[in-house]
Amino acid sequence: MKAGCSIVEKPEGGGGYQFPDWAYKTESSPGSRQIQLWHFILELLQKEEFRHVIAWQQGEYGEFVIKDPDEVARLWGRRKCKPQMNYDKLSRAL
Repeated sequence: MKAGCSIVEKPEGGGGYQFPDWAYKTESSPGSRQIQLWHFILELLQKEEFRHVIAWQQGEYGEFVIKDPDEVARLWGRRKCKPQMNYDKLSRAL
């Protein structure tokens, strides 16, 4: 069974960060059938409900801070159907 994937919504009104149009498409990056880690991170960064886990760094364009690395790894493992995922494995992919 395939894990559900969320749509990354393009910000309205020009506020916030701007990414290429293809970065807002669901599930995958160009040339890939599966979501890539960078796209998953972008999804988390854009959702208010994950601000306690990962957030954009204040005053620094394009930099983010992972506040709860174990939770980010757990969420990534759930998305990829890999329950043994941990931050050590995820950080190597970064």
